[in-house]
Amino acid sequence: MNTHDYIPVIKAVLTDSRVIITAVLVFIFMDICAFVVKYRKKPKAPKAKKTIVAPAPAPAETSDESSGEDAGGGEE
Repeated sequence: MNTHDYIPVIKAVLTDSRVIITAVLVFIFMDICAFVVKYRKKPKAPKAKKTIVAPAPAPAETSDESSGEDAGGGEE
């Protein structure tokens, strides 16, 4: 057989549906394998620490007796 006799055989093999389906499946499998090998998980973003805001101290209540003002003692 010479080279011209191989061309119809090669054409028949490459156009066979089983060969095409197998080639596509092999390509998809290799693509998935490459994805798995190159896959890197994204690093977790550091969460900001929750700062607990201390409640403002309540204003000190002064009693009327201790302050001397508005006691109504008749000091005019």
